[in-house]
Amino acid sequence: MPEQNTNGTAHIEKLLESIQEPRSVQSRMPPRKPAIHRHRAWIWIVVAAILTTIAGALLISRQRTARLNIRSFPSNGTVVLDGQLVGTTPLVLANITPGAHTIQIRLPGWEEWSGTTTAVRGATTQIIANLKHAVYGLSITSTPSGATVTLDGTVKGVTPLTVTGLKPRNYDLTISLKGYASVERTVDLSDAAQTAQDFSLREAFGKISITSDPTGADVSLDGTSYGVTPFNNDHFPVGTYNLKLTMAEAKDIVDTISVTEGTTLTKHYAFELALGSLSIITEPAGAFVTIDGKATGLLTPCTITGLNEGAHTVSLTLAGYLPWSNEISVAGGATSQLNISLTKMQ
Repeated sequence: MPEQNTNGTAHIEKLLESIQEPRSVQSRMPPRKPAIHRHRAWIWIVVAAILTTIAGALLISRQRTARLNIRSFPSNGTVVLDGQLVGTTPLVLANITPGAHTIQIRLPGWEEWSGTTTAVRGATTQIIANLKHAVYGLSITSTPSGATVTLDGTVKGVTPLTVTGLKPRNYDLTISLKGYASVERTVDLSDAAQTAQDFSLREAFGKISITSDPTGADVSLDGTSYGVTPFNNDHFPVGTYNLKLTMAEAKDIVDTISVTEGTTLTKHYAFELALGSLSIITEPAGAFVTIDGKATGLLTPCTITGLNEGAHTVSLTLAGYLPWSNEISVAGGATSQLNISLTKMQ
């Protein structure tokens, strides 16, 4: 029994030695490089290849396509390329098929720009559009019609009226009609809703007072007689009128007057009378001279100045002679002559 145990122990020791021997041999071999480093190297190689391929593809693509650089003045215009909305100016378009293309540029308040360009392979084509202001029209109507239309201080005509060739901006519009209150508006033609304007006019009246020196002048407004000066009317239709004052033996007075609502128009005019002279000679001399019933204090022969143009009554008296009286015409700016032989009393 003791002998068998000894043999078993020896066998176990041999087995242990056989197990440990390969481990010691393995420990003497050089260490292997981790596999992760080899994987990273392959990844970088693949990435480089992909980037090279992409760069080459882009280069080839650029050489095969074209670019468009589109600008407009003013900017922010909507760009339509070959019927397709592509953006607003300024705009650069890449990957454009070489060849002819149509372009429209649209901007509110400006005329549409349209053109054709040729895109060149591998190059950038420049397109510059100088936009023009759009042309607008303004339609004006009124009740009643026939009102004068004034646009920015310039008379354009009477209603109904359409004014064309306007720009998209603000305008001062005034409508006036004799006998009606004027209406003023600011119209913004960039707003399409304001291109048609309609007015309902309201009757209006003012006061008018016209005097002259001397008085008694005939008053005419737009060819209609309104009596003589002084002329007053507290309910006269508003508007602009052509005034004419006439008086015998004087130059006519003409003027343009405007009657406005709620105010009194006061006008005073002085006539420039045409003055003449009268030379009187009597036989015998020494007669007292009376003109238009007023004694002049003069004795013939004499010359009387400052007489209004027209007819005057001349009276002559001399002791021992019959009185003489008659109507004599005096010319303005000239000297009229009167020679009289008085008749001696019997």
